[in-house]
Amino acid sequence: MDDLNNLPLAMAYVPMQRWQGILEPAVGFRCGTLFSELVKPFQGRGVAQ
Repeated sequence: MDDLNNLPLAMAYVPMQRWQGILEPAVGFRCGTLFSELVKPFQGRGVAQ
C-alpha cells in the first residue's frame, strides 16, 4: 500500500468548451451553466444497461 501514497488523488480530462449556444445570464444561473448543451435535467432514474 505504500506505493499508492505517491500517486495523485485523481486526474481529469476536460475538453475545451466551445462558446456556442450561450444562455441568457438568468437562465444560465438557474441551470448552473451558461452552455445550453450542458443542460441535462435530472430524470429521476438510473442509466439503462
